[in-house]
Amino acid sequence: MGLQAIAVRGADDELNIKGSRSRWLLFVVIGCVCVCLVAGWMVRRHWLNGQVPTHTYQLQAANMGDWTAIGGSWQTENGVLYNDSPARGAKLLTGSTAWRNYTVMTDVRFEGSNADMGLVLRTNDEKVGTDTYSGYYIGVRTLDETFVIGRSDFAWREAHPVHIPGGVSPNVWYRLRATAYGCDIGASVENLETHQSAWLAVEDPSCLAAGRIGMRSLNSGGMWRNISVTSATLEDYLDIRKHAAGVEQPEVLPGPAWWTAGHAGVLFGGTLLLALSAQLTYFRVRQWKVSTITRERERLAHDIHDTMAQGFAGIGYQIQGIRHNLLRSERVDSQEITTQLSVAYQLVRRCHEEASRTIAMLGSSAMPSQENLLETLEETAHKLASGGIRTVVELRGDPIPLNLRLVDALLHIGGEAIVNAVDHSELTILKITLAYVDNNVELSIEDDGCGFDYRPGSGGYGILGMQKRTRDIGGVLEIESSVGSGTRVRVTAKVQQETLLPRLAAQVQDWFGKKAAGILPR
Repeated sequence: MGLQAIAVRGADDELNIKGSRSRWLLFVVIGCVCVCLVAGWMVRRHWLNGQVPTHTYQLQAANMGDWTAIGGSWQTENGVLYNDSPARGAKLLTGSTAWRNYTVMTDVRFEGSNADMGLVLRTNDEKVGTDTYSGYYIGVRTLDETFVIGRSDFAWREAHPVHIPGGVSPNVWYRLRATAYGCDIGASVENLETHQSAWLAVEDPSCLAAGRIGMRSLNSGGMWRNISVTSATLEDYLDIRKHAAGVEQPEVLPGPAWWTAGHAGVLFGGTLLLALSAQLTYFRVRQWKVSTITRERERLAHDIHDTMAQGFAGIGYQIQGIRHNLLRSERVDSQEITTQLSVAYQLVRRCHEEASRTIAMLGSSAMPSQENLLETLEETAHKLASGGIRTVVELRGDPIPLNLRLVDALLHIGGEAIVNAVDHSELTILKITLAYVDNNVELSIEDDGCGFDYRPGSGGYGILGMQKRTRDIGGVLEIESSVGSGTRVRVTAKVQQETLLPRLAAQVQDWFGKKAAGILPR
């Protein structure tokens, strides 16, 4: 029965697996079909947008909704499009930015002098201004009586212009025909009175592939009529190319020499500004260096004052007490003298250790590692206890190299915690733990001694010193102790350099701490 149940369960599992695979396969097939449908719809939409209709524009006010004016003053009357504005680079646009291969035809006529007017092909990103668009321009120019093809990418380039037979005259209609196919553009212009023509063919290797069509005038106003657009083929382009003298490429027109008085002034001003910036940067770096050295000296001075200077003051106080006892009484209490000498000795030993640490820190060029830190604290515990206690050392996590200032602070905090534990707690076991968690380092000194009644805000000189060093490294100091249950001192700090905001917050916290302690003037 047991084997039969197992076999039935195995068959059910196999059916469930097959059903799950079938469902997943169905989901995959449905997903692929949806992706294909969406891709096909997008391709079809792009293809439809790129198709150029055969269209002759009815230039009436009611039919101009598809046109967009960028500059100029555009009007229509009796099938003729007018621009009465002499604005430079006025444009009137229509069509789709997806239109690719097409032929545009129109008749143009100007009435003023210094005219430059025609049509634009494959235009995009149009703005108000002369050459503020990306596209091709085909037009007639009265200044040199030429027929021109050029490209604008917010900077003008043009092929070599062709002279129009018979010149260019006002109040005469000229028929423009332009075909864009791939990266080839062909254009022709015909004087409708004399039937004289000119032809141009241009090849642009990095061509603009698609864009709208439009009318454009440069200086004076003009007129357009019989505007039409049709889809173009290669044969349409070749029909124009066979009449052209050759195939041109748009080139950047040579401009005036750069070395002008204005440009020279800009260059001189820029050089002077660069020199002043370099000088200011140099002085700032020197000031920063001096400021850094000054801050480090101030920190060392505070450390020496908070440790050795006050320790020597205590030694002097104990020696002065012994002197007074000896002078005021013929009978000397040896027990009191012994106690005072013992206190003085402890102070001398502590000052010596502090001086040794400071000298070692200043004289060391290498960054102390976590192993040196643990070994130093363990050695300190052995020296103070003289073998009377058992010391346990533990390293947790993946070690990260610690900077000199952080190691120095941890040595002082750990050393002070060990001294307090040995002197006051009557311990038998001292545990020293160095742990790395994420970007934090944690040092813990724990003993099984008698403990004491600790309350935040209270504490002697040693605890205040530990709190100050913890603030200096932007860390957190925790002291857990109660009578009869031992003591644990734990300090946590970031291993890597903090960003600006946390450092500022630590400095503000340190300032308020000093203010509350009465160190700063009120």
